[in-house]
Amino acid sequence: MSIDKIKKWNDRHAFLLLLAGGLSLYCGRLELLSLMALGSFLYYILSHRDLWMGYKPFGGYANWVTSFRLSMLISFVFLSLSNELLAGLLLLVVVLDVVDGYLARKMNQQSDFGLYFDMETDAFFVALVSMLLYFKGMMPAWILIVGFMRYLNVAIYQILRLKPKKEPKLRFASVIAGALFVVLAISFVLPTSIRYYSLLIVSILVTYSFGRSFLNYLK
Repeated sequence: MSIDKIKKWNDRHAFLLLLAGGLSLYCGRLELLSLMALGSFLYYILSHRDLWMGYKPFGGYANWVTSFRLSMLISFVFLSLSNELLAGLLLLVVVLDVVDGYLARKMNQQSDFGLYFDMETDAFFVALVSMLLYFKGMMPAWILIVGFMRYLNVAIYQILRLKPKKEPKLRFASVIAGALFVVLAISFVLPTSIRYYSLLIVSILVTYSFGRSFLNYLK
């Protein structure tokens, strides 16, 4: 399994999801984002089917948990869910994010494939929930910038032809990401003012985290 092959998919996936997000906004149909994401993830999984066959059980526990999280996210836009139920299911997706990482380490099934599968499922979570909040009229359009920041980040690196390199992680990067996931999930049941300012604060922190990473690339 080549990490170059995985990164090539990751780059194309970012551009595809940016296009899907734009089409969804233009057409007013969030299903377009889910369907295009589904196609991209299926290609990623099928192109690494040999890896899945090498795990016991087939695919490995961690990858199955990630697959379940992804399936839940894709299905949400096709279901009529109350805000309370949606918030509860999104929190379950966040909890399972912790579970799949634990299983990968516990079962010694860590891989570059699993790393990017989990990371891009997280990115899709942020993009999809941000668009849900916007489509429901619960947040203004700036939330979409945060929602698609991961994909914009990858696209900018490719356009500027910046090559990936090892860099020190921002000390609280994982805490910031976790806070974003939780706040996005519970936003559907928060009072308007609390939802707005909570998302504003975590969005500023996420932008700072991405900004520091980008500046490091430019050095």
